[in-house]
Amino acid sequence: MGTKSDHTISRELSEYRPQIQVFLDNTARRPDYQGWETNLFASNIQIISVSKEPSPNVVFSFTVQESMTNRLGTLHGGATATLFDNLTTAVLPLVAKEGFWMRMGVSRNLNVTYLKPAIVGDIVLVECDIMGIGKKICTLRGVMRRQSDNAILATAEHHKVSIDPVPDSNL
Repeated sequence: MGTKSDHTISRELSEYRPQIQVFLDNTARRPDYQGWETNLFASNIQIISVSKEPSPNVVFSFTVQESMTNRLGTLHGGATATLFDNLTTAVLPLVAKEGFWMRMGVSRNLNVTYLKPAIVGDIVLVECDIMGIGKKICTLRGVMRRQSDNAILATAEHHKVSIDPVPDSNL
């Protein structure tokens, strides 16, 4: 398989970025919502790349802030899990359509493996993709890497269940 041209990547980024940005904005940047993850998402998450083909994939970046760390000064495991929860879900708008993952589903299982620490100031890339998707269940994957040395910091496998209404049927 060949690689995509810069033109194709640029077109996909401009075409799909708004859908993903709306999801991020509705997740934690609403003025009527002051949940704890608003600090995680407060203009720190950037969309780096978006690809719909051959499989939906989005790469995000963020800079580790002090508010995201534990008492050891490293990225908190809970922050990591929350980022994976939200950012892997943010790939779903690339495939969503009426009656198919429009509501982004609910988490059934989120398995995070922590490999290396990130410290304040580190720029972290989060690669997210859809491993498999059906009408009711999907499996998403996330990989966090430190930008400076490409070291894998954590990985996630995220299983979700669709909560879209079931269309009326004649069964």
